[in-house]
Amino acid sequence: MIDIIVGILVILSAIIIFIASIGIVRFKTLYTRMHVITKVSSFAFVLMLVALNILFFHWKILLITLIIFHVLIFLSPISAHMIAKVSQFIKKESEK
Repeated sequence: MIDIIVGILVILSAIIIFIASIGIVRFKTLYTRMHVITKVSSFAFVLMLVALNILFFHWKILLITLIIFHVLIFLSPISAHMIAKVSQFIKKESEK
């Protein structure tokens, strides 16, 4: 039963990543692409971490995945913000 739940979570995560990759190709501007990268792929990665915790139920794996989760949640918006700031700076510099 656990294998079925883990399989469903992994397949759902793969489908979400596939949809996000289509969105990255189809969207035109940098900001919409950043939205897809930071939101959708982070959600798929969290689903993968949940599946990992369900499959290998051990406190060490739980601790490692919690650290990975917090790094992802805290650093993903920061990196997107930095990319947006650099993009604005480059755009302003090219207009001069």
